[in-house]
Amino acid sequence: MVMAVIQYAPEDCAWCGGKGRWGELNNICPTCQGMGSVLVAQPSRECPECHGRGSVGEFDDRCPVCNGAGWAHVLPSQSLKR
Repeated sequence: MVMAVIQYAPEDCAWCGGKGRWGELNNICPTCQGMGSVLVAQPSRECPECHGRGSVGEFDDRCPVCNGAGWAHVLPSQSLKR
């Protein structure tokens, strides 16, 4: 059985705009854990639910599909530890 190799590359986090901080209190971004970017499977594709915004609905809730990253196929955050 041959397994496909998936390549990942960093892309800006949509929830914090690539800053790693979020909100009025300048909290660490819950989506990228303060790194400002997330690892996305290549070729990168915007999230089909939020269209790359990272938020949905009239109250700008974090997108339930991409968890605010704005990208489809994001590597789980446990592998992004510093």
